[in-house]
Amino acid sequence: MKKIIITLAAALMVITAAVGFKNIYSCEMPIKNRGIRDALNSGDLEVLFIGSSTFRSNVDMSLMDEAYDGKAYDISYGGNQLTATAIQYDEIKRRSDNSYGLMVFELGPMMITEEVALSDSRVIWDLSWEGKRALWKSMYEAGGTTPSMFYEYFVTSGMDDLLTFPVTEPFYATRYYKGAKTGETASGGREFLENEEFDISDKELVPAQINAICDIINKCERDKQAYVFLESPCYYRLEEDVKFRECRKEFIKLLDSLNAPYILSSDVDFDNTDPENYEDMNHMSFKGRRAYTKELIKVLGAARK
Repeated sequence: MKKIIITLAAALMVITAAVGFKNIYSCEMPIKNRGIRDALNSGDLEVLFIGSSTFRSNVDMSLMDEAYDGKAYDISYGGNQLTATAIQYDEIKRRSDNSYGLMVFELGPMMITEEVALSDSRVIWDLSWEGKRALWKSMYEAGGTTPSMFYEYFVTSGMDDLLTFPVTEPFYATRYYKGAKTGETASGGREFLENEEFDISDKELVPAQINAICDIINKCERDKQAYVFLESPCYYRLEEDVKFRECRKEFIKLLDSLNAPYILSSDVDFDNTDPENYEDMNHMSFKGRRAYTKELIKVLGAARK
């Protein structure tokens, strides 16, 4: 019995140490070609993207590297939210003295309808303990957090990455230049894109996401940080949706009221009616990503002047 108790106590100590290490030091583990730590290790940057999978899929970072001599970086997570983006901005500014010529935030019309939640555990992994607490607080204040979510957030989330880091890190690094995919993404095809069903008619604005936009803008203005909000082109069927247009109008209206700069999808010369350019409604194929980024570079050049 005594041996069992000692074994259980030892196991508990190991688990507690692993959880503590993950929560405090995961943000310092140098995961190549993705995440905040690697962005900070990249030094001064001319362009820094902060967004969701839309940026990962639609911005070709190999072309960006060519255009900016390797001084461009993309911090993007699956389903990244504006509430999280505001905290990621704080992390970047607090943890380094690097300079950023232009920060590019995502202008995703439907982002302002997302309930505050955690859609990608990688967000937690990349945050310091202070950032982890701030993100949890934003989720708690928005309502809907539960004890099980608390356990997942602080205990289980990211533990697989901690245990498999030596093996998975090189694998993940190769995905950075492929839109976070293991291979180059092909088009979903005309038949798929023309018939894919989606229904966003019941979406409503979420105050916390609206407030996060204001927060991001206020922080950039306070820090005299050059910034711009970028809307990536969605497949034309989504952009023509009534609810999508309503949300887009509200997002732009808010940016205009705060005199915040932005680049709309229509400001970049790109054909969003060509199904060969898309994997699905808002993620581009390899062909689309290359074509879009070539034109985006020209527009960003004007925005940085």
